[in-house]
Amino acid sequence: MHSRSRIGRTFAAAGLAITVALGTAPGAHADTVSNGVTYTVVPDVRAGVSPNGLGDWTVNYEKVAGGDPAIADTINRILDDEANGQVWLYAASASKTSPWTFHTQGRLLFRPMTISALFLGQYDAVNLPNMPVDAVATRVFDSRSGIQIVWDNLFVDRQAGLVRLAELTKQILPATYPTPPLGGWAEYSPSMAPIERNYRFWIPTAAGIELHFLEGQFGRERRTITIPWAGVSDLIAPAFAGITS
Repeated sequence: MHSRSRIGRTFAAAGLAITVALGTAPGAHADTVSNGVTYTVVPDVRAGVSPNGLGDWTVNYEKVAGGDPAIADTINRILDDEANGQVWLYAASASKTSPWTFHTQGRLLFRPMTISALFLGQYDAVNLPNMPVDAVATRVFDSRSGIQIVWDNLFVDRQAGLVRLAELTKQILPATYPTPPLGGWAEYSPSMAPIERNYRFWIPTAAGIELHFLEGQFGRERRTITIPWAGVSDLIAPAFAGITS
């Protein structure tokens, strides 16, 4: 996977003093407690070879054990679906002429009311141009019930939430990456529009909503920014107000 470092910066956006910090380290577990329950992290893997023998894949990921079995089972079923879905997405669309690999690592992040999964990986068809390509996927769960947290239930008004994310992204993204992609940031304004496909991948962190943008959305680089909780707290549904803690 490409290694790209970023230096933290502080600047003003939407009337807020915002510090842009490094993205979440996918291999770090501060602890495994959520909603007052201590979980055990259980590793799992999906691995295989394509029928034509050209490709191979591994999806290493983590699941939970402990707590309410119904909640753990709900979370784990969706994590299994995500792992399997990534395999078939890349296996179905992979090159039919070049040897290729797809390897990704999914790690869990525990917060007071959430359990999140962040998958970071890479697809590489060695004989094709513009390779390798970084991959990302996320899932966010309410540890009180096991349901997924998505923009539709996190925000009181989904579209208002997307508009706010877009407004802050337009300010935070160029400040986080001072060297713009080829063509400049203006060329990528449609990729910042307040539509769900532009903001598919996110996890909650102590600092705010960590947004992950696929390689190709803003040039030849996977990019990550954090939207501070203060920038969206007025739009969060009361049932999820604790996500900012």
